[in-house]
Amino acid sequence: MPASKAQQKAVSKYMKENYDVYQIRMKKGQKDTIKAHAAARGESMNQYIINAVDKRMERDTGGPQGQGGLSLPPETIKAAQEAAEAAGEAVPVFVSRAVETQAQRDALGRKMEGGERSGH
Repeated sequence: MPASKAQQKAVSKYMKENYDVYQIRMKKGQKDTIKAHAAARGESMNQYIINAVDKRMERDTGGPQGQGGLSLPPETIKAAQEAAEAAGEAVPVFVSRAVETQAQRDALGRKMEGGERSGH
């Protein structure tokens, strides 16, 4: 049974409120290759592309980006990339060093306040 106008409108509204749409272009034949590759892995082409982008972002920034992991705002990622570049380091190395440095500062601050506190 075809969807009613009300159902179509409801689906359209839901999609607009919950999803961003981005059209990509690729060379002729590439779509079929990607679609077949995704299908062989039990994924839709859309999900396969999203997963590929998430993995690339994770590799580029040294941490998970998608819904399954830590998601940082674009301005935070950009700031880390710029700071790492200024320091002449890769983002994962820079962030790791920054976190370690902050942990040391936090520990020193706790000691100065009168001793180590239990917990974090």
